[in-house]
Amino acid sequence: QTLNPTVLMLLGILSILIGGWGGLNQTQLRKIMAFSSIAHLGWMMAVLPFSPPLTTLNLLLYLLMTLTTFLLITTTNSKTTQDLTTTWTTTPLLSTLT
Repeated sequence: QTLNPTVLMLLGILSILIGGWGGLNQTQLRKIMAFSSIAHLGWMMAVLPFSPPLTTLNLLLYLLMTLTTFLLITTTNSKTTQDLTTTWTTTPLLSTLT
């Protein structure tokens, strides 16, 4: 039993649009990360029927980027994008990794 590539593509595009548009005016980091996850899942859904290994690579890279971002957010107790403006002075290594 396989998933219909057309349905996956349409759902993926819908997810990409919702995640992209939803995150545009956000300033709270948790909301930005949530909309980012929605958009990235859409990209994975759109690519899955054509290249499953590329989807797996995309998932692993996204997990790595998200992990370091959440680590930075929790380490610096940042809630908004404005809070991140001074992270370079407090945690330069973690800011570089993110």
